[in-house]
Amino acid sequence: MVFMEKVLRHWVSFVGSLAFLAVILFSSALPFRATQSQAEPKAAATSKKISAEALRLNTLGVAYMNQGKNAEAQKHFEQALAADANFAQARMNLGISLLAQQKLEQARAALEEASSKLPEDPYAWYNLGLAYKDSAEPEKAIAAFQHVEKIVPDEPDAFYFVGFLFSQLQKYDEAIVAFKKALAIAPYHASAQFGLARAYQRQGDADSAREGMKHFQKLTSEHLGTPFGAGYGDQGKFSLAEFVHGAGSTAPAEIPVRYTAKPLAEITSAAKTDAAMTKANAATATGWPMWPAIFRTRARACSSIKSVPLHLSRTRVAEELQVTGRVLSNAKSVWV
Repeated sequence: MVFMEKVLRHWVSFVGSLAFLAVILFSSALPFRATQSQAEPKAAATSKKISAEALRLNTLGVAYMNQGKNAEAQKHFEQALAADANFAQARMNLGISLLAQQKLEQARAALEEASSKLPEDPYAWYNLGLAYKDSAEPEKAIAAFQHVEKIVPDEPDAFYFVGFLFSQLQKYDEAIVAFKKALAIAPYHASAQFGLARAYQRQGDADSAREGMKHFQKLTSEHLGTPFGAGYGDQGKFSLAEFVHGAGSTAPAEIPVRYTAKPLAEITSAAKTDAAMTKANAATATGWPMWPAIFRTRARACSSIKSVPLHLSRTRVAEELQVTGRVLSNAKSVWV
């Protein structure tokens, strides 16, 4: 009798544990499902409004941009607009391709028109800010980047450029505030750290400048962060052309994708000794890149290696590779 009571008690405890686990799993899945349900209708609405041919041409244009073929990308964005003149993202991407070719007047015109039709698209306003920056119009650039801050307040890159532009205007107090905001969001943001150190230096605060520069050197020497460059995709995640959902089935990745479950420590340790990956700053022994789009940004530097590690969820990998997979035309596989 005592034995039966112990067995019964054990099974009650086991069933209770399973029920508790099920509740946890269900509740943890709710935010993801909510995110999906909010994002999918938006993508579906975009696909319905824009012609399939325009979507296809835009996808190919983005792929050409990620291969560094800016002029070819420009042709495809122009063809996308010929297929659907109301395709605002294609207009924006046209501006990005023109900006990459330093055709500043044409780029500004395209990005101004696109941003007016895409008030909540950070890509449009971010690249408009870059166009104004390159056109030596810092006040307009600051306004554009501050608009990006309102759209995506948890992204550091717009705050960095606001600080950069305030520094150009010799408004160092405002610049320091902006740089600190960027670093509060992304402590390993090397460009923001450098900008902060320089702002302190120009303000006359030698001690703070020295400490800031010391921290910047640590970030770069230990591959914790990489300063921005001046080329396409090297000025933050939103400096890339924007892929629009709806044409993925007509533009599949050109390289196979396989999913491999590996401990993070093992992956980062292997990446540390991989010279090609280190050069591309795609992964380090201390952590992953701050944003997955670095795959698109740095892919050109990895064109000869056999595989590329991505810190992306399965749902993100598919959409990334629809556009970016063809960049690595010489790669044999991508492992996640």
